Amino acid sequence: MRRLRDPLWRWLLSAVFSLALCLGLWWWWVREPLLEGLARVVGFASPWLWPDTVLGVGLQDHSGWIITLLPPLLDPPRLFMALPLSFNRAVVIFPLFWGLTLATPGRALLRRLFLGTVTLLPVALTMVLLYAQFQLVLYRTHLPALTEIPPADFALALPDSPASFYLWGLGRQLAMLVLPIVAPLLVWLSLHGAFLRTVIVGGWLQRAMHSHTLKPPAPVDPEI
Repeated sequence: MRRLRDPLWRWLLSAVFSLALCLGLWWWWVREPLLEGLARVVGFASPWLWPDTVLGVGLQDHSGWIITLLPPLLDPPRLFMALPLSFNRAVVIFPLFWGLTLATPGRALLRRLFLGTVTLLPVALTMVLLYAQFQLVLYRTHLPALTEIPPADFALALPDSPASFYLWGLGRQLAMLVLPIVAPLLVWLSLHGAFLRTVIVGGWLQRAMHSHTLKPPAPVDPEI
């Protein structure tokens, strides 16, 4: 009961409930429109980003696909190749931010949700573009990298240099491992600086001072 009176503990319990609620709502109602919208934007930008490589980007059964113009070595030959494209890691940053924001007390909740969502939109687009570029490089170079294995068919293209292959691998790690957690957390922190200073940092300092004052004094040697 004493811990429930602590604002930090109350926020942690509220954050767990809010994150679970937002993830559930996102999965059942929001995820599909976000996937479709992001696939349309990436498909619209793909002719300018990869004019000689990508024909378009499609979405089928919640799975993204890159229709690449790099033909595979098959018999009989084919003109196109479909490479997988992950969208879920990019759109999951929105419910994570929504859950943290709903659990944080303060004024103008709708304004905070709107600003954070707008800020995360280019981040989600960047994550998808980084992963798409890595898939193209993986297909051209035809070497396993990280946890990704290239398709069994070779592409009729020159492989990328080892340096660029390594750099796009770092971009893939950034899009798949770092940004899904770090991006919503940083946006939440930027919009709730007062809460961070007063409740989180201030609460830790108060508990540290309280534990220091309650510490029993050292025993005194009577012979001194």
